[in-house]
Amino acid sequence: MPNRVKPDAFREARGVQQEHCRRVAALYAGSADHGIVAIRGRFYGAAHGLAGTDEPDMLREPEAWLADVLSDLADHAQELADAKTFRPAAIEMDPLGTHFIDALLGARVAIRGGQYWAEYLRDPPEALRPPDPSRCEVLRDTLRLARRVVPVAEAHDLLVGLPVLSCPINIAINLYGQDFLLWLLDRPAAARHVLRVVTDTILLATRELMAAVPEEIRRPPVVCDRYAPPGHGYIDGCATQLISASHYRDFVAPLDEEILRAYRHGGMIHLCGASAQHIPVWREMQPLRSVQLNDRAADDLEAYLAGLREDQIIYFSPTRDVPARRFLALAQGRPVVLQSDAPGAEM
Repeated sequence: MPNRVKPDAFREARGVQQEHCRRVAALYAGSADHGIVAIRGRFYGAAHGLAGTDEPDMLREPEAWLADVLSDLADHAQELADAKTFRPAAIEMDPLGTHFIDALLGARVAIRGGQYWAEYLRDPPEALRPPDPSRCEVLRDTLRLARRVVPVAEAHDLLVGLPVLSCPINIAINLYGQDFLLWLLDRPAAARHVLRVVTDTILLATRELMAAVPEEIRRPPVVCDRYAPPGHGYIDGCATQLISASHYRDFVAPLDEEILRAYRHGGMIHLCGASAQHIPVWREMQPLRSVQLNDRAADDLEAYLAGLREDQIIYFSPTRDVPARRFLALAQGRPVVLQSDAPGAEM
């Protein structure tokens, strides 16, 4: 049971965690003395998982899952007290991995090969409708889980990472595959309908989760790598690499901005592909407060540094072509978060 971990289990790390939070808040506030913030997630074992690999299952066995999470965090409490690298202490509440919204929209989601997969919808796109929250079992179970998680998180001074609500284009492709990309070209009305319904569903889930998890402890998914101050949200941008600048601007960007505006202070977009063609749109997107780059997207670092607003924070995960040392040299004077262990000389 969760109460087996005493509330003082993380006491030694509390002051360090608060100082890291203060430094990130200063970064977002535009303070000149923020320095480089290094953040590093470590807690992705059985207790937290990625892409639905959690054991026990959080929706079916919430008490056992929560006990496992707390035990895992307590075992790593010393790492939480790292004064150089921020390792946020959080409960990652991420049922169904990246397919949470798919399930809300009626897709069959199941584990295959250790991760969640969704089957494409067979009905025509015009038939897609937002879920009825009173009849949506996955949403009800998740809100029930949130009500169990919140008091435990508050008792232990932990944050709560929300489910992956993703973004309109990612979910549209999850639901319909490459057909959706073709609809952007030859069935634009169908594509717009799907994107609108997906956006409304993401906003529905956002409102319900905001009501269930207090803002002070509520954070976007993968808190351990993407921590932001209270009131900031998050969207994915993985599939933006698949579409042109004009299609993103005309079909998707207004919806991404609408979702970010649902959060009191706007939020972050995650990018992992060749999406630099959209930088001019993101520069003008006022509620877009930060951009998180990893894998292929990180190799375009110089384009993001040159093209984004000075107040848009870059979260960066080093790659072979752009290691941490080069990133820090290129990003001097910019508000940045290094998603890696802190280089001792720079901290």
